[in-house]
Amino acid sequence: MQSAVLKKEAKKAIDKLSEEKVKVAIDFIDYLKEKEEMEATFEILASRELMAQIEEAEKALKKGKLEDFIPWEKVKRNVLENSLQS
Repeated sequence: MQSAVLKKEAKKAIDKLSEEKVKVAIDFIDYLKEKEEMEATFEILASRELMAQIEEAEKALKKGKLEDFIPWEKVKRNVLENSLQS
């Protein structure tokens, strides 16, 4: 099932709940969000390659080597172009 359809179903279900149950649902959604963020963090920490890249970037930043970094606008544009192609 597509994400948009699932979200629509979730919103319909929430609309039928009492205020007390909506608060519980919000707490659970917050928990799921935090869990997903932690899983992503652990995935990065477990990757030797990514951690090495992060360490290299931190060293370059401390040395003031800003030319080693890609400007944020270029990164955003690249991500947007790739998402439109998918």
